[in-house]
Amino acid sequence: MSKKEKNIEVIEEEKQKDGQTFLELKIGAQSLGTITSNPEHYQAVFPNGAIFHANSQREAANLLLREYHLHHAG
Repeated sequence: MSKKEKNIEVIEEEKQKDGQTFLELKIGAQSLGTITSNPEHYQAVFPNGAIFHANSQREAANLLLREYHLHHAG
């Protein structure tokens, strides 16, 4: 039996804190984490504080989405 495909809306909110602009990815009210950037790379910052470096904003967003799906499957 196959699972029915679900469409989930991911919201990208641009925010500022301490003069730094960052993106927060959310599904509903739940934060998936934030994406920050500097001249060298992007950072995906997970809600638990873990930080991963990425080469692009898209790669950072994919890291946050994968982590969400890993822990919220089903």
